Amino acid sequence: MVNVKRMASHLRKFLLLYVFLAILLALPLGYFLTPYFKANAGLVKNAILCLAIGTLYPSMIQLKADKLSEEFKSKWKEIAVSLIIIFVIAPAAAMLLAGGNGNKVVGIGYVAANSVPASSASVAYVMLAEGNIELATVLVILSILIALFATPTYVGLYARTVNVSLPIALLAKSVTIALIVPLVLGQLTRYFLVVRKARNIVMDPNVKHECKVRVGTGGSVAETPADIRKAIECLESKLSARLKPVLSIWTMTFMLALIFLLIANKAVLLISKPTLAGYIIGAQLVVYGLIIASLLVASKVLKMSFEDHMGVAFIAITKNESVAAAMAVLTIGSAAAIPAALIPSIQPVIAILYVSAAPIIRKLLKGM
Repeated sequence: MVNVKRMASHLRKFLLLYVFLAILLALPLGYFLTPYFKANAGLVKNAILCLAIGTLYPSMIQLKADKLSEEFKSKWKEIAVSLIIIFVIAPAAAMLLAGGNGNKVVGIGYVAANSVPASSASVAYVMLAEGNIELATVLVILSILIALFATPTYVGLYARTVNVSLPIALLAKSVTIALIVPLVLGQLTRYFLVVRKARNIVMDPNVKHECKVRVGTGGSVAETPADIRKAIECLESKLSARLKPVLSIWTMTFMLALIFLLIANKAVLLISKPTLAGYIIGAQLVVYGLIIASLLVASKVLKMSFEDHMGVAFIAITKNESVAAAMAVLTIGSAAAIPAALIPSIQPVIAILYVSAAPIIRKLLKGM
C-alpha cells in the first residue's frame, strides 16, 4: 500500500530536483515534437488550462475564507504594506525589467507572472518559518480578490507600451476563469469534506470524538455555542490535516506536468535563444531582492514583529504561476507562459533560503 504521507514528504523534499528534471526532459522532447505541438495548438492550449486550474484547486480547498474579518481589523498596517509590495512594487519592477529579454510576448508574460497573487500553498512556508499563519491566510484571500482587477490592468498597460493590443476586458475574463473556477470548486469541496462533516460529527450525540471530549462535551453534543465552535474548529483542523498529504501530491504532480508542457510547447524558442531563460531567472532574482529589501525597510518603520514579517514575506515572494500560465494561453500567446514555467525553478529556492535565514531575520528585527 502506498504511504501517502511519505510520498508527499518525498515530493516536497525533492521538488526542486523534479522541476529541473521536468524542464530538462521537456526541452529535447518538445524540440523533436514541434510539428505535433503546432498541429494540435488548440488541444495543447486546453491541456495547459486544465493543468493550471488543477494545480490551483487543492490550494483553494485549504483556504480558510472565514479568517478574513478577524485579522483584518488588528493587522491593517501589515496588510497594507504587503499589498503595496505585491501589487505596486513587484509589478512595477517587472515592467521595468520585462523589455530586456528581447521578446514582446515573453515580456508581457513576465509582467503577468509578477502580477498574480500567491496561493494558499505559500502559507506552508510561513508555517515552517514560524510566522503569523492567520495574517498570511488573510493576505492570500485579499491578494486573490485584488488580482482579479490588478493583474489584467498591469498586463494590459504594459502590452500597450510595447504596442501589443490586449483588451483589458478579455484579460480580466481570463484571470477570472483561472482564479474563480478553482476557488469556487475548492471552497465547495472544503465545505463538504471538512466544514459540514466536522459540524455533523460534533452535533451528533451518538458519535464520540477526541475534539468533543477536549472541550468538555464528554463525547456528546456541546452544551454552549462556545463549546460547539471550539469542537468544530478542532475537528476541521484534523480533517484538513488528513487531506493535506493528498492535496500536496495533487498540487505538485499537476505543477510538474504543467511546467513540462509549457516548456515543451516552446522548446524551439528556448533552445534557439538560451539567453532568454537566463535573463528571466536573473531578472526575477532582482525582483526578489527588491521585495525582500522593501519588506525589511517597512518592518523597521512599522516595528513589525518577526511573526508578522514572515507572514507577509512569503505571500509577497511566492506567486501562483499557474494563474499566469492560464492567462497567457487564454489571451496573450503560449510564448508568454515561458516565465510562468521558469520562475518555479527558483521560487522554492528563494523561499527555502528565507526559511533558513529565519534566525538571522529574527535577530535583525529585534535590533531594529
